[in-house]
Amino acid sequence: MKSALPIIAAASILLAGCDELEVEETHNFGDEMYENNYTLVNTTDLEVDYYMANTDLFGDAQEVKDSQYYVDTLASQSPPVDVIHAHNERSRISFYVVDHSDTSNSATQMYQVEQNQPYHFVAWQNEEKLRLTLVKKANDDKDDFFAIRILATENLRLKVEKQIVNLYQNQLSYWYHIDDCADDLKVSKLNDEDKRVYEPVSICNASYGQSYTLLLSEDGLEASIAE
Repeated sequence: MKSALPIIAAASILLAGCDELEVEETHNFGDEMYENNYTLVNTTDLEVDYYMANTDLFGDAQEVKDSQYYVDTLASQSPPVDVIHAHNERSRISFYVVDHSDTSNSATQMYQVEQNQPYHFVAWQNEEKLRLTLVKKANDDKDDFFAIRILATENLRLKVEKQIVNLYQNQLSYWYHIDDCADDLKVSKLNDEDKRVYEPVSICNASYGQSYTLLLSEDGLEASIAE
């Protein structure tokens, strides 16, 4: 089981100045009335480049790998970065992440986004393969409890308190409230005797009364994103 990792907390950088907005509207068909906040999160052991490309005004996808759609580069486990991105009335954006040192390791996905909805743009790994997920920012705070939801980086069986939870890879769970940071969350994995056992996942770096999105694998906690 992995030990609990430091909580990822967002740091803000304002990217959309006047000149940049003009460029955005020209090459990415964005409109400032459709601005959303996106938090870039790198939970991998790689340096990752992030790209975002709107569809054109006819709804057709653009080549998101083009340099004009580059957003930022985050080192492994670096603090998240907040960016403002303006989509258009089609509300469809292609998201792309690529290993800065190996362009053959990448992931791309188109999402329909909602207006005035902030998101986490998360880069993660399944073994060595780079993946991405767009997650709506949300919280379900409850006094004296940890509010958690789980993003599975592989197919998982979990035990949350006494409840069994099955998740497919890249599936985001519902919210759960637990009060024992060391023992209320467990992941099923094969032990040295090839038998399935439930191993505790510690989230004791978290704070009571707050909400977290946890990236989990059979090896345990991959990352914890503070909401």
